[in-house]
Amino acid sequence: MSNNDIKLTKEIKRVAIVGCGNAAGYIDDDPKKRHIYSHAKAISMIKALKITACCDINKTNLKAYAKKWKIPGQYLDLQKMLREEKIDIFVIATPTELHYENVLMALSSGVEVIFCEKPLSFDFKSSIELVKKASELNKLLIVNYMRRWDLFYTECKNMLQSGELGRIETIVAYVDTALFMNSSHMLDMIIYFGGDIHSAAGYLDRMNEPRIVHGRKDYGGMATIKHKNGIITFLKATGESQRNHFFELDFQCTKGRLRILDDDIRYEVYKFKDSLHNTGLEELLLEYTKFNDNKSERLVNAYNDILSYIKYKKQPAFSATEALKSLELINLIYESDTKNHIPVIPSLEREL
Repeated sequence: MSNNDIKLTKEIKRVAIVGCGNAAGYIDDDPKKRHIYSHAKAISMIKALKITACCDINKTNLKAYAKKWKIPGQYLDLQKMLREEKIDIFVIATPTELHYENVLMALSSGVEVIFCEKPLSFDFKSSIELVKKASELNKLLIVNYMRRWDLFYTECKNMLQSGELGRIETIVAYVDTALFMNSSHMLDMIIYFGGDIHSAAGYLDRMNEPRIVHGRKDYGGMATIKHKNGIITFLKATGESQRNHFFELDFQCTKGRLRILDDDIRYEVYKFKDSLHNTGLEELLLEYTKFNDNKSERLVNAYNDILSYIKYKKQPAFSATEALKSLELINLIYESDTKNHIPVIPSLEREL
């Protein structure tokens, strides 16, 4: 079914989605969610966007999703949708194993902007190929590491860069298991705060059962990461149960400490002050706790960022090239694990 005859104003951009599952439109049905996580709900918050077509290989899922979000264009064949629909933003919310094929199809179509769920693919080399091809074709490819558009994390980064707490020396990161799935968000944040990686020594978590994602084992892991600027990061991305959820960052700096707790619920700032227990010494004391009362939505911010690109050609806050770095970090942890956990050096700069 084509929707080319739908009457929309020039200001409204057409969005098409492939993969009518949880990330596309159902995850926000959980009343406990603090943020908007689904693409459909985020898009519904922006007047300048409208989902005009969706695609899924499962007809039941397709019909249910289209009915829930009132989407007229419904397709079981992705190539047919890309060929028949006018699409301003193409969203890929399929399983990771299909991302490479889906992005490649979109790059070969008239679509100019592709917004893909993370990670870009399971294979680092294939992901580099996609990013290169998008650049050659002058198309915008973005990967949904949504914390990049979260103003809470921007505030924390600005504080660390201001020098208020001195120079970052170490970062300790705690996150759920499954490096490609849950943990990849944290790997992206490690690079966001710590900068590009010089080397990484890693261990895959073989004590706990790996998460099975579409028949594929996704291990947790631990790593010591050296950044090019000298910062050292210690990563723990493991868990005995997939129900165990944590997302915390601890920055030890030369003049203080910043702790991001419970994902983005709050952070704590510590500073060196006269010791309460030892004359002539200073110790880290809690200066204040800041609770996140910012009402902006990170996924909505991501779509507004894409709109700025479409309207004004303003480069987005987060590029697919940057997203490759977290995927490479997973690759480094796996490679180091096979080499008796020796530090492994990235190759991304040489390959791009």
